[in-house]
This record gives sequence, C-alpha cells and structure tokens, in this order.
Amino acid sequence: MKKVSDAFVDFALEYRDYDRLPSEIAGETKRILLNSLGIAVGGLASDKGKIGIEMARKMGGVPESTLIGVGGKFSAPVAAFANAELLNGLDMDALPHIPPIVIPAILAVAEARGASGKEFIAALSVGQELARRLSKVLLSIMTASIMKYGKTPDIFGNSNEHIIGAAVGCGLLMGLSREQLLHALGISAYYCSLPVCRDWESTIPKSMVKYVPVSWMAQGAVQAAEIAGLGYTGNPDTLDSEFGFPAIYCREPVWSAEKVLDKLGEEWFFTSYHYKPYPCCRFLHSSIDCFYRLLEKHRFAPGEIEHVDCHTSAFVAHPDQYAVNNQVDAQFSGPYCIALAAHNYKPGPAWQDKAALTDPAVQAFMRKVTMHVAPEYSEKRKKDMNTWYARVEVTARGQTFVEETDFSWGSNVDGYRLTEEEQKTQFRTCAAIVLPDDKIERAIDLILHLEDQPSLDGLMRCLSL
Repeated sequence: MKKVSDAFVDFALEYRDYDRLPSEIAGETKRILLNSLGIAVGGLASDKGKIGIEMARKMGGVPESTLIGVGGKFSAPVAAFANAELLNGLDMDALPHIPPIVIPAILAVAEARGASGKEFIAALSVGQELARRLSKVLLSIMTASIMKYGKTPDIFGNSNEHIIGAAVGCGLLMGLSREQLLHALGISAYYCSLPVCRDWESTIPKSMVKYVPVSWMAQGAVQAAEIAGLGYTGNPDTLDSEFGFPAIYCREPVWSAEKVLDKLGEEWFFTSYHYKPYPCCRFLHSSIDCFYRLLEKHRFAPGEIEHVDCHTSAFVAHPDQYAVNNQVDAQFSGPYCIALAAHNYKPGPAWQDKAALTDPAVQAFMRKVTMHVAPEYSEKRKKDMNTWYARVEVTARGQTFVEETDFSWGSNVDGYRLTEEEQKTQFRTCAAIVLPDDKIERAIDLILHLEDQPSLDGLMRCLSL
C-alpha cells in the first residue's frame, strides 16, 4: 500500500485543477463557505473573536490578507490566526471542526497570492478532504469512548489534525513542488498542538482556547507551507513511521492507514458536514430541536413551563451545566440554550450577547431544565452513526408534552439538511451585526458564483467594513 503522505500529496496534485473536481464537490465547498464566512462575521460578537482581531493588529506583517468583518490587511499567517478565532467564536461552525482551521488558512493564502475563485475552490476542496480523512479515523476514539464508558478518553484531540489538510491546501496555492508539499505536511504535523481536549472539558469556567486552538492551527498551516517553500524540511514520513504523528497523537489503537486512504479520489468524505443552526455544541442540538417543536405546537409561555427534561447522549464537555459565567460556558450548557429558546432569543450572535448572559429570566429558567442520559442513544447510534437521538419532556398546564428525534436539524440526512435559503438566512443573521444589507447580499452572490471570480478581492471587500 502507498504511504499515507505520498497518497495525500498525489491526490492534492491531481485535484489542484478545478476542472478535475466533480461538480458536486465544488458545490459543497461553496456551501461550506456560505455557512462559514457569515458565521465568521458574526464571530465579532464573541470576546474570542475580538481578542483574535486585537492580537492580529499587534502582530501585523506584510499587508496581504484581510481580517473578516473589520477589514485591514495583514500577513497571511496573521489573518489566518484572527479569522480562525472569528469563525470558531460562536461555536456555530459545521462539524467536524474542519472549517475554522482549514478555511481561514487557505483563504488567507488565496487572497495573498491573487488566486482565482476556481483555484481557491480546488485547494479548499483538497484541504478539507485530507483533513476529514484524518479526523474520520482519529476522532473515532471520542465517539467510541462515550458510547462504551459514558466519557471521553483521558487523552485525545478534537480536530487538531486538520492542520495537515490546511497546510497541503496552502501549499497548492503557493505552487509548491511534490517534495515541498511532503515537507509542508511533515512540518504541519509537528506543529500540531497537544491532544488535551479532556483537560479542557474538565475545567470550569470554560476557556476560550476550547477543544483546539484553531488560531494557532490555521496560522501554523500557512507557515508550514511557506517555510517548506523556502527550503525548510520536515519529516515527510511522519504519518507512516513507527514513532510518527499517529503514535503520539492518539494513544489508543484507532489509527488505520487503510481507512484513511479508503477510496481516496473515488469518494469524498468532507461532504458529510453537520451544519449548526444553533451557536452551541452539537451534542445539545437535537434536544433544542425537540424543544422548539414543542414550542411551535403548543405555544408555551415561559411562565407556564414547570420543568423541561432532556434525554440524549452523555455529555461531559461542561461539568456543571448551570455554571454559565462567560460566552464559552454558554456554548456548552444545555439548560442555558433551552432557556434562550424559551425566551425567544434568535439563534446566532444574540445567544451570546451580554444581555442574554445576564438576563435574570434566562438564569431563572435554566433551573427548570435537567439533562439526562438516554439509554436509547447508544443503541440507536450503533445502528446508525448519523443518529443524535433526543427526547424532550415539557411539564406544563398540568400535563407532560413529549417530542423526540433520531436526527438533529442540519445533519447530512434526508429531511434534515439545511436548504440553501436557510443557509442564506443564517448568513444574514450573523453578518448583520456588522455589515450593511447591500454588502451582505453581494457577498452571498459572490460566494455562490465564486468560480467566475478572477480573484477574491471583491468578496473580501464585501466581508469587511
């Protein structure tokens, strides 16, 4: 069998040409851009995003790539750093968390290098696919542990490995040779941050770095490709050697080169994104869906509701669901999100606004919500890995109202996918905190017709003031 690194680079070189991409793959890349770039503008509502912008201004650099939302040009690694924080700021980015690492890195390089829309789409499609193939195997340790033990592994990473796909995509836009791409891959693997997701999960209050330092990963991806182009070397065999990246990154025996390379070039895996309609952890979404359906059916006023019981997957990313002291706490609290829905806060930046975080009515309602582990969840997940089962019981008006679902809205499952119009609406909701309507509509149009653009300059102007 071909080495993973060699197979990855050969795949990248084959599909660097936009005309080689299947049309549905190019279409899915535009779809994830429509989702992600609007969310990145909305990320200006987060302290995480604001600090990313502030840090970028301190770092500066050659003016070549735009900071989303606020404008101004900085070096490509610096712009990738800040835009990654923005994209992950609301925790509304699609899953797995490929977008906040891969998109800001490749976007910054594409703008800096004057790439066309077609060149950008091709590089981004490749970068996402390589990232997804790594996470499809490496992230399986988290799901398997939750289903078997009701907790995540003691040592695991969540999306750190996506830096490798991002670096290869950046290298394509830089015109790196095959040998240089192999070195960029090896360098980025060594840049990958520690797999300390369990440590993050266990702490309160939740830290802004979250499950993975997306800004460092995006910046590192750009720099790995840049220095490879200057002749800097890495270990091009680190995905294949005995003591290489997989052995260090994932202590459990889940790594499988065969699974990573399965049908590479024949089947694309990144197209199975789960899109998030709510700015919070995916583990909470199916419960929120059920609660919204009950609200729509029965028109409960908050004061009528005595209690809400949510039955779904075991959830350990926030040890105290009632401790909401900052925006990141809010993104991982089921009671908080249910309380926001009950009080008609619109999903998007408003969910993490200071007004929501300090709303006495929201804080009081949270105490009416209890999260439970549903025994059915694991059984259903064994039969279908796309399942995110939840059952919500609302006690009100002297009786109990029940709603359940096997899938959450936004999943890559028939009947649950977000439509293009829903994606546009979400873009408008998030971008409206900064951008005027004319720029929003122009940005949407440019993204959907990106293959016709000679450069990204027009799009970046529309995405910033």
